[in-house]
Amino acid sequence: MPYQENYLNVRIADRIRTMTADLGWNVREEANNAFTTGQGTPDILIRRGDAPPVIIENEYEPARTLETDCLNRLGADVVSDTSGIGGEVSVVFALRSPDSLRQCEHAGEVDELLQAGEQLEFAVYRGRSDCYTRFPSSGFLRGDVRELVDFMRPASIPEDIVNRAADMLAAGTNDAAEILIRHSDDSYDFGVKLGATLRQPWPLGDGKTDAEARLQTARMCATMLINALAYQQNLSGHLDIDDLPTAARQRGVPIGKELVMDLWDEILDINYWPIFHIASRLLMDVPEDAASATLPGMHKTASRIQTAMRQNDVAGIVFQRLIADRKTLKTYYTRPESAAFLAHLAVPEDLDWSDPDVVKNYRIADYACGTGGLVLAAYQRVRDLHRLAGGHPDELHSHMMENSLTACDIMPASVHLSASLLSSVAPDRTYRGTRMVQYPFGGVRDADGELERDGKGRPVVRIGSLELLGLNESQRQVVMPLDGRRVAGATGEMKPVSIEMTPASQDLVIMNPPFTRPTKHAQIKPGGSVDPRNPAFAAFGTSEEEQLMMKAKERDAGKDTISDGNAGLGSAFAAIADNMVKPGGRIALILPLSSVVGGGTEGGVAYSWQKLRNMLSTNYTDIVVVSVTGTGRADYAFSADTGMGEVVVTARRLPTGAEPASVAHFVNLQALPGDGIGATQLAHAIVESMSNVLEAGTHADVKLGDDRVGVVSLETLEPNRKWTAVRLTDYRVYRRAKRLSSGELDLPLSNATVEIPITRLGIIGKSGVTHRRFAESFDITTGCQPTDEHPFLWNRNHSTQFTMMLNPDKSGTPRAKRKADGIRYWTHASNLHIAESIGLDSNPCAAAYTPTPTGGGAAWPNMRMDTDDYERATCAWFGSTLGLMCYWVDANRTQGARSRTSVTAIPSIATLDLRRLTPNRLQAAVDIFNDLCHQRLLPASESYRDPVRHEIDRRFLVDVLGLGDDVVQQFAILRNQWCAETTVAGGKKTGIRCNT
Repeated sequence: MPYQENYLNVRIADRIRTMTADLGWNVREEANNAFTTGQGTPDILIRRGDAPPVIIENEYEPARTLETDCLNRLGADVVSDTSGIGGEVSVVFALRSPDSLRQCEHAGEVDELLQAGEQLEFAVYRGRSDCYTRFPSSGFLRGDVRELVDFMRPASIPEDIVNRAADMLAAGTNDAAEILIRHSDDSYDFGVKLGATLRQPWPLGDGKTDAEARLQTARMCATMLINALAYQQNLSGHLDIDDLPTAARQRGVPIGKELVMDLWDEILDINYWPIFHIASRLLMDVPEDAASATLPGMHKTASRIQTAMRQNDVAGIVFQRLIADRKTLKTYYTRPESAAFLAHLAVPEDLDWSDPDVVKNYRIADYACGTGGLVLAAYQRVRDLHRLAGGHPDELHSHMMENSLTACDIMPASVHLSASLLSSVAPDRTYRGTRMVQYPFGGVRDADGELERDGKGRPVVRIGSLELLGLNESQRQVVMPLDGRRVAGATGEMKPVSIEMTPASQDLVIMNPPFTRPTKHAQIKPGGSVDPRNPAFAAFGTSEEEQLMMKAKERDAGKDTISDGNAGLGSAFAAIADNMVKPGGRIALILPLSSVVGGGTEGGVAYSWQKLRNMLSTNYTDIVVVSVTGTGRADYAFSADTGMGEVVVTARRLPTGAEPASVAHFVNLQALPGDGIGATQLAHAIVESMSNVLEAGTHADVKLGDDRVGVVSLETLEPNRKWTAVRLTDYRVYRRAKRLSSGELDLPLSNATVEIPITRLGIIGKSGVTHRRFAESFDITTGCQPTDEHPFLWNRNHSTQFTMMLNPDKSGTPRAKRKADGIRYWTHASNLHIAESIGLDSNPCAAAYTPTPTGGGAAWPNMRMDTDDYERATCAWFGSTLGLMCYWVDANRTQGARSRTSVTAIPSIATLDLRRLTPNRLQAAVDIFNDLCHQRLLPASESYRDPVRHEIDRRFLVDVLGLGDDVVQQFAILRNQWCAETTVAGGKKTGIRCNT
């Protein structure tokens, strides 16, 4: 007799109950009278603390009524239990059990199968029956009960709770900040003190910008005070500390500054110092009347956001908007879903997570922690793995806080928020210290505020976590506060607080580091610039003298590492990760997309991001690179607000004596994960897909349920080469473009490849100087007349530049003091120009030809060749789809449909090898240019419907390469496929997908 479904629910519920005992879940199967309106009996009902209840509906396959049953449960009202927990159901899990379980004869056989990992199928419905979302949108995920529980935890958090909490915190922050502003005036130093503590501005002027700066600083102060109040409320339920209302009633006083300070002092006697020390300093500086006016409202806000803050970085979301130097430092906020995705991808599942010692010795670090979201996500993942393996992670929390979790930043508020997040994981577990470090940044000042100087009169400076670049032995670091104050240690005695930093000590270094470049060349561009000369070190009002010393110190510390000023601080923090991770440990980084497609080699020496790639391919294995094809500005970045392409890179440091694999898995996602559940399941799907791609040059789809969400491929890593298999939609197009750039034309509908003569631009030509050299020695003015001696093709203009032949748009006058330099640089002028970047959805060509030798500007660097025929033929080549594909495949596809390169990288672009053509065929290439150079071309993404482009392509294939009309037809398919690539078409309605 088949095993009855209601009995199976008992067995599954029992397994879930065992795995979630540490979470306090109340799991009931076949719960009678569960609903207030008598809507039947849910298969499994789960109550989770004060969060809304969730339901599991289970059916044996094919489960034809399962979706209907789930939708009927959405919106149902659950009867409150004895603790008052009930409410409306907004999350229902659909569980489809296999026939193998139905065929069991008794409970022991079912338990044996479930224990052995029998695969179930599951999905989740969220919302109301008339307005809901399903994940995955079609089909089911597969996994055992352990993976079902792993899926349920983030999926059971209603999104509206988190969103409402973030909105309430933002509103409460604004209200409190406005009160703080009203109670301050220019004669009182309250605002200045706040600004100094938070390292934020508090200008005393009356302008709009000054008012905005004061409001921003006040908002940051309010956010941190509300966060501390919320965490204090959390602690009051676990420690012998009264909450605010109780303490106010007992003492017969209103909720005010003195009461809150007293309660926080009690907490500081236990520890929790990174959270409450800076909050106490802020509150101490708030005037009494301002504190009395704001604290009741802030406490009310803290109470409202309790549920959401226990599991989400709600304060961090708001806080990140308030960092004044955020864009200077490029400290963009890591989306919570991105943090969850990275953690699930990076934390290995093959350790013995049931062993408490494995957990206690697993060390996680983020040396640019921001609000702590990445460390929290990694720590949560470790806790979940331990719990699912039968462990009790709360019992290990104190040890983890004191010894295993490192979070560093230069912002005092970052340490506060990171400690708050990590502490809130188990608020009833006290600890006596943390590894939360605020690194000093900028000039060191004495007690009088004067800048300290060394024996040579130079300012003594600190460079934040970048101090770790030169770390080659264990070193103790003094943590906050930096003003010499001391706090109570474990024994109650007053002593300095410091922690030890040791190279090669971390199991996981997980970071989303700042991307800022140490040097900015903007100041020598035409028109000048007011941007800081050294933006990486310009935060917190550092002087130019301090910035120069900080830059020199960073360069000296990183001289024997992959840190490279051309790549910016991203490479410096990647070097820190490499320095601090142990053999066999992992690094997990969010980096600009240029980290895999930027940089290169010059004279056989790697520069910029090529240093990182060489390091990874030499010293690491299990390399995974994840990118997103997305069309909108925010669709291909794992961070918030960057507006640029990013990649996730994870890798395992080679164990001692191991050999590098010299391969990497490249994952191209169609879109970013939309929430925590999508992020975690996407990571699992990627790992599963990678297990099916074991041979270099092969690929497989990444699927969630029945939905194809990306593709994963295994690529060989060649020394000193870019990693270009990123931001791809159709892997066939990439493979064919890659082969084309190597001299093989691989066409659709053909089993054979055609050899064509291909070389690199630097072999048959010589690239010119950078536009900065011209700007240094010429005064550049807009417009150009036929009588001008020094014409320039400077800017890209899609509204006027739509042919292969272009006229100069600027002219230059040599500067008297730089005349010799100007004469020398002018020898690089040429007729041929290669695009420094091309918006494929708006620009037609990757090269241009000017009627006379012309200086190359920012958008159009020079490329000189031996003959004019070579320059004309090469220009025509980069006006063809063949040439555009060669440019695209190795370009930096950082933003939308824009492909970028650099003067130093231009010589490596693949081009037609004109030296190997017969005179007649070379002339045929020149004729293409001569005949069509004045014809208007559509943007490159519209090549599929551009008759001029079709003619250029046909003549190259037939007249220059000597191929037949059948090849022309086959190439038309490849051209259409290339035009459909997201990084070619962008999001414009003129793309091929919108017109077929």
